[in-house]
Amino acid sequence: YNLIIFIMATDKNTIDSYNQYTKKWAEKLRSGKNTAHEYLEKPAMYKKLPDLSGKSVLCVGCGTGEECEYLMKQGVEKVVGIDISSGLIDYAKKSYPKIEFHVMDMEKLEFPDNSFDYIYSSLTLHYVDNWVNPLTEIRRVLKNKGIFLFSTHHPVKWGAEKVEENDKKTFLMGYSKNKKDKTCRIYGNYLDTRKIKDVWFDEFEVSYYHKSMSSIIADILKSKFEIVDFIEPKAIDSAKKTEKVFWEIHQKIPLFMIFELRK
Repeated sequence: YNLIIFIMATDKNTIDSYNQYTKKWAEKLRSGKNTAHEYLEKPAMYKKLPDLSGKSVLCVGCGTGEECEYLMKQGVEKVVGIDISSGLIDYAKKSYPKIEFHVMDMEKLEFPDNSFDYIYSSLTLHYVDNWVNPLTEIRRVLKNKGIFLFSTHHPVKWGAEKVEENDKKTFLMGYSKNKKDKTCRIYGNYLDTRKIKDVWFDEFEVSYYHKSMSSIIADILKSKFEIVDFIEPKAIDSAKKTEKVFWEIHQKIPLFMIFELRK
């Protein structure tokens, strides 16, 4: 099997942020201190991986290459990592010289049809508003009956309104209604696709898109993929000791979701 991982961001400022933040991004990922990755998303994604011995894999949105290295250790024949950020790819090449990396847009994959047995993408698709183009391209380069496994933002969490006051952060999704004057206050916006500008780790400016579940499913169906599995992972139990609040929240509120699609 060949394995491919990639990241895509059509927003130029987000690409620039990744280029400028590359070293710190790699250090954070490799430190094991990125709570959401370490205790929720990565364990759930890795648990879904099949036996990839002898397979070719494409990693879409590979970033600085850590997951490509993980995939190589699964006995794959070949792993190819792609990302739209030249800074991330340069760092990946230096870190893992035995792995093939390319700067590439996931909406314009520079591979022949039916190139890969398996395609993997971690937290990438939310950087674009319309998923039909990247999904169609991914399906094109995937072999018949091949699997595309990807994680993305869960709209229940990321569609909520974020309120920050001093040391308190609150995520709200819902509404309050005044029966007397027939007014209401709405918190969050689940149903509309919209671009969100955010700052991660107090300094890393990014933009991504919130999409409702119906919009996501519609894009998947338009791309002619078959949905094999859908997961809303909880934080793993080992988070209880070191990140108790994170564990408590994400036993009940989703943060990310995982789709397994088949060509």
